[in-house]
Amino acid sequence: MKKLLLLPALFILQIHSFGQNVDYIVESIDFRTPVTAVNISPEQEWILAGLEDGTLHVLDISTRMEILKIEGAGLNAIYDIEMTPTGDVIFVAAGNRISLFDTSGKPLTVWGHHRNTIWSMDISHDGQYMASTEVNKTFQLIDVFTGERKQFMRGHDDVVLAVDFSPDGKLLASGSNDKKVFLWEMDSLRVIQTFQGLSDNIYDVAFSPDGKYLAAASKDESVRIWDIEKNKLFRLLKGHKEMVLEIEFSPDGKYLLSAGADGAIKLWDIKSGEQLYAYLENEGAVADICFLPGGKTFVSAGMDENLKIWELNPEIFVLKYFPEDYKKEMENDPLFLPRQKGEKRSEYNERTKKASGKKKEIIDRYYRQYLQEYAE
Repeated sequence: MKKLLLLPALFILQIHSFGQNVDYIVESIDFRTPVTAVNISPEQEWILAGLEDGTLHVLDISTRMEILKIEGAGLNAIYDIEMTPTGDVIFVAAGNRISLFDTSGKPLTVWGHHRNTIWSMDISHDGQYMASTEVNKTFQLIDVFTGERKQFMRGHDDVVLAVDFSPDGKLLASGSNDKKVFLWEMDSLRVIQTFQGLSDNIYDVAFSPDGKYLAAASKDESVRIWDIEKNKLFRLLKGHKEMVLEIEFSPDGKYLLSAGADGAIKLWDIKSGEQLYAYLENEGAVADICFLPGGKTFVSAGMDENLKIWELNPEIFVLKYFPEDYKKEMENDPLFLPRQKGEKRSEYNERTKKASGKKKEIIDRYYRQYLQEYAE
């Protein structure tokens, strides 16, 4: 799902660092134009990146080598990218059109159902329906197989910017500038629940992988998570300094990422509601985020013209839950001392190499303790 607003290196191990002074960047790819959308193919083999100039790039998820480039995939900035569950058709939302391509880049057709800019779209998990929003009070339900509009979805009092199907395909969530999130029943296409409490526009909605929770990101700088069955607020997440544009649950449902116009990506613990970490190495708004296979890394699309891959490094959890013990153990080990007077460069380099291995051992031990005490 993509709801971008129009807004203007490898991780280096630092032996003597204990606080948050580095972000865990695995790789950064400079496209020299803002990256406005990102998604992962259903088979989890590709990263699909849409750019502000309408170009679509498809990268191998392991090597990050480009395997397909479609120039002019959109006549305008690409705001969302989806694929059928079978992975044979790519959908590109740009301007007021949804363009369809096969996996070789060959154009298939164009859907012209919308009159205004398309902000968000999502495909049901059975591949039957596409929900897509534009800058008006309705959103559309389209039959993926025929390309025909099934229904205008009416009910919101203001612009609808966000949609998401539940994992089982029985429900559909929509978020609007009317500050409400609707839960639609797919069988009847009726609103069965309404979630409120946000004080400003809603830019993204997302179901947890088990379908138990529904989250919404807002211009009011917060993320709210509701328990669907209990019909009540479960978590209120605050920490961004500007509007929250995108949210994403981890594949195991334990964590949530939120990305904002402030350039920050925040990692939240769903169980406790605590912020675990803030990734800050962005020079512009973060337009989109998506977890990669396994949930230990994720990719972000940035208005700073970069597609970045980040790591949920175990040190993040160690620094959050065992900071004093971790710091004390490092400080008391002579391996981690600065270069000593009279110490040869070769000796220091050898000690630094050993210190790097020892640091990993310490982190791994505390991370296992975190998993036992906090992550179950």
